Amino acid sequence: MQALTWIVALFLPLSAWSATPRVLTVGALAYGTLNWELTVIERERLARSFRLSVRKLANPQAAEIALQAGAVDLIVADWLWVARQRNRGVDFTAVPYSLTHGALIVPPDSPIRSLQDLVGKRIGIAGGGLDKNWLLLQALTRQRHGLELSHAATPVFAAPPLLNQQLLQGRLDALLTYWHYAAPLEAKGYQTLMTGEDLLKELGIGSPLPTLGYVFRESLAQRFPEIVQAFLEAAFQARQAICSQSEVWRYVAPLTEQNDPKVQAVLRERYCEGRINRWGEEELKAAARLYRLLASLSGESLTGAATDLPAGTFWQGFTLPR
Repeated sequence: MQALTWIVALFLPLSAWSATPRVLTVGALAYGTLNWELTVIERERLARSFRLSVRKLANPQAAEIALQAGAVDLIVADWLWVARQRNRGVDFTAVPYSLTHGALIVPPDSPIRSLQDLVGKRIGIAGGGLDKNWLLLQALTRQRHGLELSHAATPVFAAPPLLNQQLLQGRLDALLTYWHYAAPLEAKGYQTLMTGEDLLKELGIGSPLPTLGYVFRESLAQRFPEIVQAFLEAAFQARQAICSQSEVWRYVAPLTEQNDPKVQAVLRERYCEGRINRWGEEELKAAARLYRLLASLSGESLTGAATDLPAGTFWQGFTLPR
């Protein structure tokens, strides 16, 4: 009888095997917001046509390496990194993850009220000299005031936690950092002088753009489009639940690794502000404009050799879940 079962199985059409959910392995940072979504997907059983396997990773670089090595199917990463990979012939592609950008933060009693006030000040920069927001901030001060901010001010490059401490200790006058590091400062009364979204608007980019994307191989999406779309729908449902259901937020809040309810509240608010509400031709054109601008500002250092956004950087099969 067992032998007969195996013989029948050999002649089953491929579609018959689709009843068994495919395992989708997602690489996530233990402290990242993707981990919030994955936790909700698992606890609320939102994975329908796939089985979710989560691999915890130490940092963004480890995530990129894991994806390149095939150890995971999907990560969250900067879509500019995806563009660089496509320039090299790698078939990674992205779906917009979040519209929440970094911020330029100043102390509560700071005399800094405008970009001109940054002259002569010490500015902490998270992400290094090729950070997108740092390049855009320099471009805006050059365009608006004719200032070379890298010379008119003193940039200080360091890890985000260290920069937060330096700002709190009064060793910095301003800090350009990622949104989840800006949130604890906001909760303490520190002021946002400008956000990454403000920079894009001031530079004429137009439509709100994501900072990060869900990243996977295009070949995976071509073989299993229904699995990729099912995961994205589950992730969007999880985000909605985090933003709208207090009982869900109660078990997600500890994942922020922040004990202060005020900080948790700001993190949730900024995370929810980043929800993707529209994605289409207008946004793709804006992304192409931003790519060209960053290519001109950084040479080949940030974007690679291509001056135009490589086709397929954003997955064309993506439809925004309702």
